[in-house]
Amino acid sequence: MTEVTRDRYLSPWVHPLGDWYQSLVTLLVTKKVVMLQVKLIKNYPIDSNCYVIYDKAIGDDCIIVDPGSEDNSLLFEFLKSESLNPQYIILTHEHFDHCWGVNQLRRDFPTVKLVCTSSCSAAIQNRKKNYSVFYQEPGFDVEAADIELESLGWLLDWYGYKLAFYPVQGHTVSGVMFTIANYIFTGDELIKGIKTVTKLKTGSKEKLAESMELLESMKGRNLTVCAGHGEMFPL
Repeated sequence: MTEVTRDRYLSPWVHPLGDWYQSLVTLLVTKKVVMLQVKLIKNYPIDSNCYVIYDKAIGDDCIIVDPGSEDNSLLFEFLKSESLNPQYIILTHEHFDHCWGVNQLRRDFPTVKLVCTSSCSAAIQNRKKNYSVFYQEPGFDVEAADIELESLGWLLDWYGYKLAFYPVQGHTVSGVMFTIANYIFTGDELIKGIKTVTKLKTGSKEKLAESMELLESMKGRNLTVCAGHGEMFPL
């Protein structure tokens, strides 16, 4: 689990040692007021990554990214241990190992909202397009997204945190990456030490090159990559 913070304003005060000491202490204190946390939970039986984004200082709501387990037991155990309530489910793309747990989450948390691109929303409704039928018959369908990212203008404000979404179409035409605080969620568009798969039906080497250019432009922003498989790593 890793943490980043948002600043809060503090009331002015004066320390006997001077303004420089006051500035230093103010900086240290503000950096500890609010904590955004990201928990990685391994999906099963496919070894993809699910993430839980939360900040206990703002309440019990959380965001779940790519719940791809056939059985959400580990995810549910974590939510219960932290008393978290899923507010949004965000899908980085439509493949079954990233959306397998959506139906169970919707049953157990009826108010949760599914968020993804319009093309992802269309694809998850078809067991052939989400590839679940090719892994294990009869496969499964997922009902349409509650919120399509195009309708948000690719931006989502969550309790003051800004989620900025970027459509990426190398791994699949339905893909999206997003940033929140010092994290970037890349799905299968970028995985540490693994060549991005573009050979599936809607993949594109040309579009992947565009994604890599985008990621290159983001270097220097102190971002931690939360990929669709494997470990988290600095961009």
